[in-house]
Amino acid sequence: ANREGCALLQPPASNSENGLPFLKSMLDALGGCVECPTDDVMNAMMIPGCMMGSMYGVMRNTRDWLVNKGVPPQDASYFVGRSYLSIVQDAERNCNDPHRFDELIAEQTPGGLNEQGLRNLEKQGVFERYDRAMDAILSRLEGKTDGNLDLE
Repeated sequence: ANREGCALLQPPASNSENGLPFLKSMLDALGGCVECPTDDVMNAMMIPGCMMGSMYGVMRNTRDWLVNKGVPPQDASYFVGRSYLSIVQDAERNCNDPHRFDELIAEQTPGGLNEQGLRNLEKQGVFERYDRAMDAILSRLEGKTDGNLDLE
């Protein structure tokens, strides 16, 4: 255990009568804890963790793109892993501020390459499709569907 993950707790220990108020502080000490007031909130909060494979898929795709551009595979893999680590560490700083990710996006140089990459993905509807993928996983978790999306 690296004490880097975040636990979800439902029912909330801090305002429940379950006699376990120490659970939140213990889980906070082990990496972090979010208390979920309802099962619906807990289910929704589980979905980002279910997108781990998607994140690895983005990283693999980036590595493969670099290799196709002539970068040696070992260098591409190392560079992608270290670059994404740096990006995630930057995002984790002050992540309890609900505006943090918006601020990081706003920091991108207007007209720069990072901003252009984001806008190109937005124009292609990547984030709406990502939302659909998360909705599908939530639907499966809740037992409403099998979680598969139809191709359009």
